[in-house]
Amino acid sequence: MSMTSFVLINLAIYLPFHLFEEAVGDFPKWMYEHKWLPYHMTHGHWMANNLFLYYPPLLLSVLLFVCSDKLACFGIAILIWGMVNFGDHFFYTVKDKRVSPGLITGTLFLLNSICGLRIYVLSDIFSAYQLLFGIFIGGALFGLPIGLCVVFYPLFDKYFK
Repeated sequence: MSMTSFVLINLAIYLPFHLFEEAVGDFPKWMYEHKWLPYHMTHGHWMANNLFLYYPPLLLSVLLFVCSDKLACFGIAILIWGMVNFGDHFFYTVKDKRVSPGLITGTLFLLNSICGLRIYVLSDIFSAYQLLFGIFIGGALFGLPIGLCVVFYPLFDKYFK
């Protein structure tokens, strides 16, 4: 398998499987209880956040990655995002002493991302610069949408109550 396959698998895990696992675990309530957001949002509002704020940057990263080997950092970013997502769910599972909604599919992100990064590191296109930049972008793919959720809360709340 190529690194591209692992990047695409992370997207396939995220939508719909990861979101389904989080929805079943009432992730909007979980986010509010853990002070990730200053507001408690409905499931519709939470899903709108995922579809309009979380997913598009991931898709853009994938498109940039598949356009050129010189943009491998964007594929790496998707793999790093998956690892950070797992880390978040794992941290709160340990902290709360109960399974965080999303941990199971987060574990799939972790395993898939490790395999994808291994293929990249062993490939002819490996670059430490691309790897470091990918780590930075992956962190932004995880953190930026959370901030955007707060900024766009009033707009989404108006339409997704």
